[in-house]
Amino acid sequence: MKVIVKVFLIGVVCAACSCFVSCGDNGDDPDPVNPGTSDNLPITVNNRVIYEVNVRNFSLQGNFAGVEAALPRLRELGVDILWLMPIHPIGEKNKGGTKGSPYSVRDYLKINPDFGTESDLKSLIAAAHKAKMDVYLDWVGNHTSWDHVWVSEHIDYYASKNGQRPYSPEGWNDVVQLDYSNQNMRAAMIDALKYWVREFDIDGYRCDYAIGVPLDFWTKARAEVDAIKKIGWLEEGENTNYLAAFDYDYAWNFNDRLNDFGKDSDIAQFKAACNALFSNSKYADKGRMIYLTNHDLEAYDGTVFERYGDKVIPLTVLYFAIHDMPLIYNGQEVGANKRTDLFNVSLIPWTPVNPTLSVLFKKLTKLKHTQPALESGKNRGTLSYYETDNDKVLVFARKRGNNEVIVMLNFSPAPGTFHFTGTAPAGEFTNYLGSGKQSFNTANVVSLAANGYAVYVKE
Repeated sequence: MKVIVKVFLIGVVCAACSCFVSCGDNGDDPDPVNPGTSDNLPITVNNRVIYEVNVRNFSLQGNFAGVEAALPRLRELGVDILWLMPIHPIGEKNKGGTKGSPYSVRDYLKINPDFGTESDLKSLIAAAHKAKMDVYLDWVGNHTSWDHVWVSEHIDYYASKNGQRPYSPEGWNDVVQLDYSNQNMRAAMIDALKYWVREFDIDGYRCDYAIGVPLDFWTKARAEVDAIKKIGWLEEGENTNYLAAFDYDYAWNFNDRLNDFGKDSDIAQFKAACNALFSNSKYADKGRMIYLTNHDLEAYDGTVFERYGDKVIPLTVLYFAIHDMPLIYNGQEVGANKRTDLFNVSLIPWTPVNPTLSVLFKKLTKLKHTQPALESGKNRGTLSYYETDNDKVLVFARKRGNNEVIVMLNFSPAPGTFHFTGTAPAGEFTNYLGSGKQSFNTANVVSLAANGYAVYVKE
């Protein structure tokens, strides 16, 4: 029987042909705030959403006040953690561009005057806490700027190479390498980490190039900082040994596979990458940060639209549901399509707003907050797949107890239909992005829009 797909038949059974029509990018969702099927779960380390803020480029003001003004919108978006890129003064010597990289730190105990004052930062943190958001600072522990105060006062804090002290790590000409065999430097670094927790009440650190710093330093630093306040620790790296000191790390390899998939569209290889992401037993009680983009990718590899093309929207659905803590990079939630420069003012283009993405991100954060199957760490649900007769379609399920979240994705630029082969999802499901209830069987013809997506939940 010929299947007739009509966009307005989202989430209902068509009596005329017994086909089931699922949602896609139609720009006409019935509820701009995701209704879900249950109240929020308690927000814990296992179901949070993190948001990266490039303070310089986030607002026209380019400062903390500009970020604070956006907190109501970010709370509505569903953000739990604000990760502020480095807030410290930036080195002038050997800097790149007109402003220099925020990862070239000139003083760990001071604030970049472009961003505001200590009072401005405290105001932002207090407002974020009032909005039930944590604030993580970006910490650059591997290196400093050439004109950091330590270079003139404590040259012994720096490593030497081929008789040169200090020296730049290969490829990073605006910074110089620290020497972690120097115990005085370690103590000074830990004191600086403690300062921002004690004086500003921050809630965590995202640690830049954490694996470039010895693990025993992070272990000691965490113990001393946590004695002041228990905070979160995010490792930029993918070394499971470092989980002894960190709560989360980067799913770097998986992001590489995402970028491969953006080019080759090989679903079989991509499914294998999803399985590899999920199967590492070292993360049984730890978490990973999953992302489509971040400041490095935007600066050096291109926007999500450059890297993923017309797969951006279905991959957005996937990365929120496939594993652990999703990252939103500022501007991603409105479909910003501009590379963000790390060395110059490069403002986020907040308009035009992509209506599909702006609604979808709110719904996906709500999905993360309401479905036990999508929790991470020790509460992580299982991952399985439903086989279909369409090789452009990927259908996976996350399950925990009675809760099941089914994600259907069409990675074709044309509308597609499929049957479940072998086993179909059992029971009655709520159409999470549309409306109504649905049961499935192998006789159903399920239809997805071009690059379309659907999410169903069962509690």
